[in-house]
Amino acid sequence: MRIGLNPLALLAALASPVVHAAPCTVQTPIDDICQLPLAALRPTQPNVGRIQVDDEAARLAGKPAARLDAIARKKQIPVVLGPDGGFYLTDRHHLASALLKAGQSQTSVKLIGKLDGDFWPQMVARHWAWLYDARGKAITPAQLPATLSALGDDPYRSLAGYAQDAGFYDKARRAYFVEFAWARYFGEQMGWRPLDRGTLPAALDEARRLACLPAASALPGYRKDCRHAD
Repeated sequence: MRIGLNPLALLAALASPVVHAAPCTVQTPIDDICQLPLAALRPTQPNVGRIQVDDEAARLAGKPAARLDAIARKKQIPVVLGPDGGFYLTDRHHLASALLKAGQSQTSVKLIGKLDGDFWPQMVARHWAWLYDARGKAITPAQLPATLSALGDDPYRSLAGYAQDAGFYDKARRAYFVEFAWARYFGEQMGWRPLDRGTLPAALDEARRLACLPAASALPGYRKDCRHAD
């Protein structure tokens, strides 16, 4: 006997909230999606571009929690389990910070590794940590902020992010921390003058020219077809 589906029941099922993944634990298998409090995520870089974070948070604000979790799942927030039992971000610091600012307390993450022993040397060797300040000076892991809310602001990282969005340079596959490399370059070329939301448009216009100079040609993502230097 064939049993038909009740259309109303089907619509209700489709509209129901997304079922959250299980909480992340030390037993969570690698490559699994699990849930963590955003406040528990440990940064592996000292700064984000706060202007970019604020703009992303504004776009996310007001969206249902299930929709925000779906965005996190699609973009994938990667974490590594450390020997201290902490979960360390290896990327997506801006997205995670924006989710926090948008009012989320939890998020889905993807567990990509479990490390012990020489934790930080392994993190650096795998390009899972950025131990440099905004001007390229090396820092120690002890100098990293402990939480997302404690991340510092690098306005040149915002400039680099928007310059990439505008197509001034490419994402560059098989390269790591591309935006930070360009942020440092733009900062050096602009004499590290103060940047804020008001001065960002003019700086972005200048970045169009700077991205095409010969001095930028060694940077990952440099566009060989660049024609903005005039």
